[in-house]
Amino acid sequence: MVLLFFDGTKNQFIPCENQAEDKANYFEISDLDYIKAEEKGELVAVVHSHPEPNGKPILSVLDRKMQVQTGLDWWLVHNRQIHKFRNVPHLIGREFKHGTMDCYTLYRDAYMLAGYEMDEFERQDDWWHTGQNLYLDNIQGQGFERVETPQIGDVILMQVGADVPNHAAIYIGEQMVIHHSPNRLSKRDLYDGYWLRHTHSIWRHKLADKLDFDGILNDIAVNN
Repeated sequence: MVLLFFDGTKNQFIPCENQAEDKANYFEISDLDYIKAEEKGELVAVVHSHPEPNGKPILSVLDRKMQVQTGLDWWLVHNRQIHKFRNVPHLIGREFKHGTMDCYTLYRDAYMLAGYEMDEFERQDDWWHTGQNLYLDNIQGQGFERVETPQIGDVILMQVGADVPNHAAIYIGEQMVIHHSPNRLSKRDLYDGYWLRHTHSIWRHKLADKLDFDGILNDIAVNN
């Protein structure tokens, strides 16, 4: 494992000794290694590996907990590839701010944790009342196809007080979704009643069978 830092010109790596007692399953970076890296430049990312055959190319529950605590991007080496995970807040318990921490942010970040980085879109509040149709205009371009029945990881578009779909949720199984409504904290909800009645359509990514939605569930498990 290593720390990545920016020395003012380029990114550089500094090797770190694993201080964990169970080095096969966990890692722990010493305070001294952190200090050495900070003295050399600005910390950019923590880089570690999930070796095969049991390792997976997603952040574990403990990885996500520690990533948020460090406030850094985490890079994961798996099968000779580097998987980069932006430092984002946990999916549950976020404060709402339209355009930067809203329902689209939630499902964009969720898919990043599952292994797919979607585009960011500039959006003004109440766009659904100004003739725009941002979800339907962009969702297919991000690789999604419409389906009839949800499975884990699917995006559910909802239509709430508008002529077009203006809210999104992620299906996480067992009739549950995660979503982020205006002026509320992001949370899990039962996909029934109100949300079922306001469902516009269900969408599945073309790469769904290659993504690992345990990356989403691992983040949610941090708050359990």
